[in-house]
Amino acid sequence: MYYYMDFATVIRRIEAAGPRHRLDIGDPDLPPPPELLEALGRVGDMRYGPPEGLQAFREAVASIFGVDPGEVVAVAGGRHGLAALMWIFRKRRLLTTRPYYPGYFEIANVFDIPLGFVETGDGWVPQFAERGVYVVNYPNNPTGAVLPRHKVKELVDVAEFIISDEIYRDISFVEFTSPLELSPNVAVVYSFSKVFSVPGLRLGVVIAPRDVAREVARFNKATINVPPTHAQRAIASVIDILPKRREEVSAAYRRRAELAERLLRLPFVKPGGAFYLFPRVSEGCFDKALAAGVSVLPGELYGRGGHVRIALVEPEEQLAEAFSVLNEVC
Repeated sequence: MYYYMDFATVIRRIEAAGPRHRLDIGDPDLPPPPELLEALGRVGDMRYGPPEGLQAFREAVASIFGVDPGEVVAVAGGRHGLAALMWIFRKRRLLTTRPYYPGYFEIANVFDIPLGFVETGDGWVPQFAERGVYVVNYPNNPTGAVLPRHKVKELVDVAEFIISDEIYRDISFVEFTSPLELSPNVAVVYSFSKVFSVPGLRLGVVIAPRDVAREVARFNKATINVPPTHAQRAIASVIDILPKRREEVSAAYRRRAELAERLLRLPFVKPGGAFYLFPRVSEGCFDKALAAGVSVLPGELYGRGGHVRIALVEPEEQLAEAFSVLNEVC
């Protein structure tokens, strides 16, 4: 079992304080695409489907990723896909980079899975040297880092297998290379939550070799039984809007990151994607910012004290006001 700062306790403190600016949870503020909302309204069939997901949905996702539908499994959100894969590889040596996404440890605790660390250096870039099954997350939460292609090659060369958490792959300001482009020994976890701004819809996919995909479907059967069928039908019908939507959301969050570069006086590594900043801050920043009306998340949640995570999930005018507060108190 692992000790980590309790995420739920931090959120309860934030909610009790009622800050003016909520820059803590990565809950997208951009509106969902109207095409998807209209498609959800048209769905009338909400019967059971197969545990691996509806064929039409799997074919639609396969066409986007350039894989075979037999390598696509629907899951109830990215976290569910990660849990399935960590369970499948629970008897192997699992490694993740630090700073890390705390959800990995919540999963590891439930399944009693040892999870080792690979430390990161300048620009939050790790050195991949140890053999094992890697759980990696790029574009990264909490830092916004994106691995250059040569680093992805270093990873695939050393890894036994890679669980590639690509929840933010649609929000990228630099070239993004998935490990799946360089190796067959990869399972990609993907979700529509961030790109379509619908985290409550709880629909994602795992793209993996067929033997791993079958095990993910087996995990579905044992847990949720069937991924949400109404969401699968709606998203399959509007999958063609994904490239345009990807450009729109990337542009919106890039502008917010550029605003932070201009206005925020806390030192941070320029993000290559996602919608987070992970600046270095003075002691007590989380508490002082919360008292001043801005909620961020303490870096201890991500395994790195002396930092906070800022989610860029407010319009630019409001972000500018929040940055001014953070400059003053942190």
